[in-house]
Amino acid sequence: MSLQSTHAPPGEQSINWETLKARCIGRIDLVQKALARFQGSLEEDIQELENATKRNDSNDVARIAHRIKGTSLTVSADRLAGFALNLERKAEKSLFDVEESLSEIRDECCRLSEIITQHREESTA
Repeated sequence: MSLQSTHAPPGEQSINWETLKARCIGRIDLVQKALARFQGSLEEDIQELENATKRNDSNDVARIAHRIKGTSLTVSADRLAGFALNLERKAEKSLFDVEESLSEIRDECCRLSEIITQHREESTA
């Protein structure tokens, strides 16, 4: 899956920039480093999540969703963290009816990847 293609709707703020800058003590280089690391983990996390879902491994789905939630909160990607929390809670009960949550996570990851790439390009311009 390519994180560059998305059907996520534009408009809503995916990253709380002020909170992220504050976490990075105002240092843009730390913001860039955190975002690059986060972006690098998105595709792998989504692939692991897809595989765990196909295996019907609710424990792994919950664990991976929890990890996505944590890394999202680190870079103030609050929308993705909310979607991951929703999936984590569903997986703790069962894997029934998780496709909508997976779709929300996929779309938000695509959106974030585009935002981060654009932010990087604007910062180097």
